[in-house]
Amino acid sequence: MSVLLQNIKNTESIKILTMKEEKNNNRYTRLKAIKEFGYNIEWDDLKTYHVGIIGVGGLGTVSSEMAVRCGIGELTLIDFDTVDIVNLNRLMFREEHIGKSKVKVVNEILKKINNDVKINYFQQDIMDIEFESKFITEIRKMDIILNGLDNIPAREYLNAKCVHNEITYIDSGASRSGLSGYVHPIIPNKTACAQCLSSIGLDLPNERGEPCVASLPSTLAILASVQIQEMLKILLNFGKTIDYLMYDMIQGKFLSYKTKRDPKCSICGDKSYKTKSRFGTQISKKDLDQFIDKTKKESD
Repeated sequence: MSVLLQNIKNTESIKILTMKEEKNNNRYTRLKAIKEFGYNIEWDDLKTYHVGIIGVGGLGTVSSEMAVRCGIGELTLIDFDTVDIVNLNRLMFREEHIGKSKVKVVNEILKKINNDVKINYFQQDIMDIEFESKFITEIRKMDIILNGLDNIPAREYLNAKCVHNEITYIDSGASRSGLSGYVHPIIPNKTACAQCLSSIGLDLPNERGEPCVASLPSTLAILASVQIQEMLKILLNFGKTIDYLMYDMIQGKFLSYKTKRDPKCSICGDKSYKTKSRFGTQISKKDLDQFIDKTKKESD
């Protein structure tokens, strides 16, 4: 008898919940329902934020779709590349997209998902010296940046630009094997930047987001999910932000690392930050070339 009564109560609860959903029916109803579980999240605030995604490959495409579905106010996409046949194992691109600009394709798809979001896009290489001034202008408009780049020099360049322009960003990348990856939120002046990790000499696994060779959509989806979770926590000010999280598919583990800023870091260290050294607002082509050569040698 008690089991029957409990089933009736559960059924009534479902009916009440369904009625509430129908009454408040909109694309964000299920998102806002999180508040009913004790989390004081002002979901409508998300509409006031401008998110930048640099690199719209296997990681950036998934992150961009999640961000748009969550209801951010504005999104800017930057990527110089076009869709290739090897990109078809990703979660957004299809055969008819081959040869087309990645940012244009992603823009068209995202508009169909949520037309309320303002979307800007640039088919540009962020390391092109002729794009630098425009790039700085654009990232200064953003509240947070999500990294979707798949090569080390560009990541280091983005790290420097975000730090020196005091823009919070979430670094992320998959390993060469496609079987692991990391997510690392970086808040200038507060947390370790991407360069700090190497200068401090942390005992991190070898495969830390190297240039893409193999690619698994499942790994990229996991990393993108964590990246968006951290974006939401930072923008909406709830929960605890992770430090440095490594995902290892083979071991079936998430590994968490504690990092700290290196005061002697060439990018975010006290002296370099104050003087806006090598990667401040302005950068010469000579400095850029030297940096790329140095980074390539270190990654060999």
